[in-house]
Amino acid sequence: MINIKPSTWTGTYQLPARSDVRWRAFGLLFLYLVLGMTVLGFSRQPMHIFILIAAGALLDVVLSGLLRGRKIFPLSAMISCSSLALILNWSFGMHNLWLPVFICIASKYLITLKGKHFFNPSLFAICVCILLGSEYVTLAPAYQWYGSAETAWLMGFFIVTGALFLFYFKINRGWLIGSFLLAFFLQTILRAYIMEHIIPWETLFIGSLTSPAFYLFTFYMITDPATSPSKKSDQIIVGLLIAFFDLLFHLKFSLYTFFFAGITVAGIRYLYFLGKQFWTEGGLSPVWAIKAKIPHAVLLFIFSIPVLLAFNINNKESLIPEEDTMNLKRITSEHSGLGWAKSCLLEQTDPRLAHVAKWILSVGDASAVADINKDGLPDIFLTQPLKASEWKAKLYINKGNLSFEKINIPDLDHYLDDPVKFGVPGFAFFMDYDNDGDKDLFVGFGFGKSHLFENLSTSKEDIIFKEVKVPFLENQHTVCLAANAFDYDNDGYLDLLITNTLQTHLPAYKDKREELNIFKLPEPAYEGDDRMFQFMHESWHNANNGGLNYLLKNNRDSSAFSLLNSDSLGLGATRWSLAVGTVDINNDGFTDLYIANDFGRDDCYLNMGGKYFKRQEGEFYGDLGLDTYKGMNVSVGDLDKNGKEDVYISNVHHAMQAEGSLLWMNYTEKDALKADFEEQASQLNALNTNRFGWGAAIGDLNLNGWQDIVQANGMVDASWDPKFEEPADYWYYQAQIARTGPEIHSFADKWADIRGCYIYPNEPDRILINNYGKGFVDIAEQLDFNHQANTRGVALVDFDNDGDLDILITDQFGAPILYENELKNHNWVGLRLKGNGHTTNSEAVGSKVWIIYEVNGGQQEQYREMRLVNGFSAMGDSRLLFGLGHKKHQIENLQVKVQWHNGEQQVFSINDLNKYIEIDQGLKM
Repeated sequence: MINIKPSTWTGTYQLPARSDVRWRAFGLLFLYLVLGMTVLGFSRQPMHIFILIAAGALLDVVLSGLLRGRKIFPLSAMISCSSLALILNWSFGMHNLWLPVFICIASKYLITLKGKHFFNPSLFAICVCILLGSEYVTLAPAYQWYGSAETAWLMGFFIVTGALFLFYFKINRGWLIGSFLLAFFLQTILRAYIMEHIIPWETLFIGSLTSPAFYLFTFYMITDPATSPSKKSDQIIVGLLIAFFDLLFHLKFSLYTFFFAGITVAGIRYLYFLGKQFWTEGGLSPVWAIKAKIPHAVLLFIFSIPVLLAFNINNKESLIPEEDTMNLKRITSEHSGLGWAKSCLLEQTDPRLAHVAKWILSVGDASAVADINKDGLPDIFLTQPLKASEWKAKLYINKGNLSFEKINIPDLDHYLDDPVKFGVPGFAFFMDYDNDGDKDLFVGFGFGKSHLFENLSTSKEDIIFKEVKVPFLENQHTVCLAANAFDYDNDGYLDLLITNTLQTHLPAYKDKREELNIFKLPEPAYEGDDRMFQFMHESWHNANNGGLNYLLKNNRDSSAFSLLNSDSLGLGATRWSLAVGTVDINNDGFTDLYIANDFGRDDCYLNMGGKYFKRQEGEFYGDLGLDTYKGMNVSVGDLDKNGKEDVYISNVHHAMQAEGSLLWMNYTEKDALKADFEEQASQLNALNTNRFGWGAAIGDLNLNGWQDIVQANGMVDASWDPKFEEPADYWYYQAQIARTGPEIHSFADKWADIRGCYIYPNEPDRILINNYGKGFVDIAEQLDFNHQANTRGVALVDFDNDGDLDILITDQFGAPILYENELKNHNWVGLRLKGNGHTTNSEAVGSKVWIIYEVNGGQQEQYREMRLVNGFSAMGDSRLLFGLGHKKHQIENLQVKVQWHNGEQQVFSINDLNKYIEIDQGLKM
């Protein structure tokens, strides 16, 4: 039994004097936090900041009392934890705050020299978290400091001048700062010279020297009076060594180098003084020599608890019974007929954009699914913009047994071989715009005009699509990567929402409307004319220079659609839109919108009675409508079975941008005028860590009554444009670009050359099985869902009508990937809704369905809303598939309640399971 003697805490809790320079440092850091939460772009909540600083302060007081028997006021801990709050990112999981806080404060007591801490606590914690906590605790993106274009240049200046005026002259570390900055400046010039063939020197130079995180490191960490040398010569040596190791680390890896350089030099100094102490004093005082009041075994045990919790709290073990085990079978391209061949589209871009063509054209490989010929089997349309002509924008008729026959659409084909004139197909989906009962086709084009094709097929063998002459589409240049259809005003006809990711016209040409066409840029009008290059996003996390989205009202006549005024509708945002989800958030009978935007906040709109849309926005960054993320995807579904549909947003979780996906759980009350969402991706294990996320799809894969998520991942590799013996990592160059202002950031000619480079390529996709509402478990590896590609859109479709969802995934640089779901021994029911075509659109979009049934005597309920597109670059099965669990469970009294989009409700009893049933609004069942 361990006997712990009570310690005697000496001294009093006395506030440091007002003249103490630490007050100034804390005040300045806290001011940065306030600015970050209000006008910049920090994904922080006030409660996060309070908990982090308060926990660090409390821990410092407790450890000081336990280990040193002293009462202190924890001002130093408050400074250190403010630094952590500024520099670290914890993916919105409150529990993830404990790891950096504990490492930061505990290091002051566990790693000492002559009874005093040696390492700057915040620097030590940051480096440990980067090395050990990369999934959930990482560095906050440096670009968040820039807020908007107006603040891009101010923050670095503000940090430097604040430090200079408030405490620089008090701490006497000028030689350390000066030697480091001079050496870093010189080595940056050297790096810019060496890499000028890849990245413009000014981009690298400005990106390196204007980073606020760099100045926080310089003025607040390495100059900490308690852990930095006071002697002039020592300061100069330390400053030069940090810059030298920073350059050395750049040879091996590219990110976080100055943090690792700082801790390396501190480690060298620590070992040096330990050795000196050993030789001069004959003893050591490292970790194990603390004069603690409690045994060291207890101390180490206490230290291990939060570390173990932090690393294991998200490793949720599967509680899924073996009876729900799935089996997936990969279908080869030879069998399916879904083939591909490489085109020369990258080489067809304007030569002045060749260096970024792979980046600009890294999206657009989309799929759309519908039963075109009414044979009961879902067919496929694939855009495949980077593929050869024989595979680009083709229809594939389902012949059964997961094999497909490729069909040309003549009215579409003549737009496919001249990207300079017509652009490229980047998105597609099916909708019955004229309520005649068949599936028409919309194809969104990038850098050209989009097109609508009416389905005039007269038989199962005679497939005909005829282009509809829509005046708006004939005249409007688009950069369309997403669209959707819904009845916004409840008049019984589908309206069309078209998004534009990039600006459709070059903004710098004030005197004329110059269309953005990456295959043929305007020629310079004078020496130094760079107006044609100003079309990239102006900010990495708050870009507002994207394209305008268009809502087209269904005219119910030969002109099909006409444009509504975006501003008067409340849809005037110009962000980088990538996906559109439709959902009645507040259950008021009018369809609302969620638009995912790359490089900045998403747009969530409540439909105000079919008259206009009201954008939803919280109070602080990280709230709904105030995220600073990279919204790639919108997938909608009721994931917790509370009768309200939730919204899943794919995102990136990697170094420099370790944000992760968003999972907005819906708690909005009926008819509420404000959406009530709570973000729970981290808590429910849906963060998609260490992945470059793209499209996703929601559906009940294992038919247990809970909807699951399939996530596509992977950016680009170098297989299409090999340039170096070993491909280079482009993410480092992106880090430099991301920290520049719009005067560099938004100009394509200032970007680094991506040819021969990769960005997190060929990553494994994920299958996140819903663990009965407790969270998600990734079982992709267990299912041999092991392809590694740069995938984009995910469509869940029952291609063989056997009652389970098969998986179709598009690959931007390869063949479509198809898996057959071979789930056995499960009950299910599938519903095809058919609106009456008058008060409800024929596809019943916006209609709601509940199934209520008894399982072994207990009542269960599931809810779905009818929609068309439900994910980035993909339209899945429009039939509603409900899993009812294993066949050993007895299903009784199954009823279906349908609330048609016009408000009419009907209730039906279902006696036959394991089949698809059509529910026609015009017929009584």
